[in-house]
Amino acid sequence: MNLKSTLLPIILSLVVLLGCSRDQNETPANNCGIVNNVSFQSFATNVSLNFGAGTNANSFRIEYGLSGFLAGTGKSVTTSKTYLVIQDLNPGTTYDFYITGICSSSQTSAPYKLSSVTTQPSNCKGTTSAQFFQYEPTQMIMQLGYSGGTFSYHEVEFGPTGFVFGSGTRLKGGNGESILYFNNLQLGQSYDFYVRTYCSEGDANPYKKFTYTAAVICPKPFNLNSYIISGACNVGMGATRGFSWSSYGSPQSYTISLIQNVTDPPSSQIFTTSNTSIAISNMYCNWKGFYVKANCANGNSGDWAGPFIF
Repeated sequence: MNLKSTLLPIILSLVVLLGCSRDQNETPANNCGIVNNVSFQSFATNVSLNFGAGTNANSFRIEYGLSGFLAGTGKSVTTSKTYLVIQDLNPGTTYDFYITGICSSSQTSAPYKLSSVTTQPSNCKGTTSAQFFQYEPTQMIMQLGYSGGTFSYHEVEFGPTGFVFGSGTRLKGGNGESILYFNNLQLGQSYDFYVRTYCSEGDANPYKKFTYTAAVICPKPFNLNSYIISGACNVGMGATRGFSWSSYGSPQSYTISLIQNVTDPPSSQIFTTSNTSIAISNMYCNWKGFYVKANCANGNSGDWAGPFIF
């Protein structure tokens, strides 16, 4: 047998196999399809986006910025949904959006550019105000106000003082509610609160920053009232009169001070009770009103409430 004729087919076969082998560094074909059927609706501070998923995409990255911004330099958000609301935009401002489908860690679609989306002018021009009250170690109360009339709801983002806005905890108040509750703040820790008011869906005023240090205060009583229980101030032993009020938290006691003239400050004629009411006998006509204050732990007392004139 001729050795040359025997080796020739083997060599040719190897050449064919080597010629058909794939370069291990070759990039696989990109089968990640671009999003489609993109639509949007603009509001004053929000834009809602709706789009169809491209082939094989299981999540999406939306990058946005002022119209004309360079892709890669804007803000971005990643979602698995094909509907998304972009918040915290400026009213009457034009934006561009890039929507990219993500199929895997190594494959993304070409970005879909949505150009020149302009937000609506804002009708929410009032100012938001905030007051802080903390009567228990575990809960702080924020009382909100809005100077522009009726509103839909308030929104707050908060975190330790100096936190980067956008990385904090967000809390949304109920419709028309002006009281928000914050639980388990660390006593002695200072917090920043970014607060805004939504006048209608998609239309909010600018954020306003407040700072609060968590600390328990002695509450100031409210809803003061006084009434005759028995007798009359001008006969016999005088009247027995009841005094009542409301209070937050759990003060240890309350001090009331009687006054004889409607313009008098709290006087030395005082009584103490552990309840939010007290009855005092032998009340003659020279008494005209009262103040009340709360007494809390460690000898701390709150502000006087009143006077209530009777």
